[in-house]
Amino acid sequence: MAQTFDPWQNYRQRRRLLVGSALAGLALFIAGGCIARAQHAVPPFYIGLALFVGLIAWGTAPLSDFPCPKCGEPFVHKGRHRNVFTRACLHCQHPKWAPAPEPDPPRHRD
Repeated sequence: MAQTFDPWQNYRQRRRLLVGSALAGLALFIAGGCIARAQHAVPPFYIGLALFVGLIAWGTAPLSDFPCPKCGEPFVHKGRHRNVFTRACLHCQHPKWAPAPEPDPPRHRD
């Protein structure tokens, strides 16, 4: 039985990485705020904020480099324009979650 390759499996993994890093960053931000309030000090709050922003940036980078299954260009950014919520490739308009197109069969010369 032939296994089929799902190009969106890698996208799902990258999206889970972003969500996981956002949740971890949020937890660190809240912990920094609680520590700052308990100690009447501001630096733990800013450390938690910096970790939150850093983890969001770290989780977004792999998602923004996901290649389109059809054209191979980055799916969510084109030049300086970036949209991680897009429903279609910004280069070829290939819909998100659509299967990859079948490669063209080789042509025979007559």
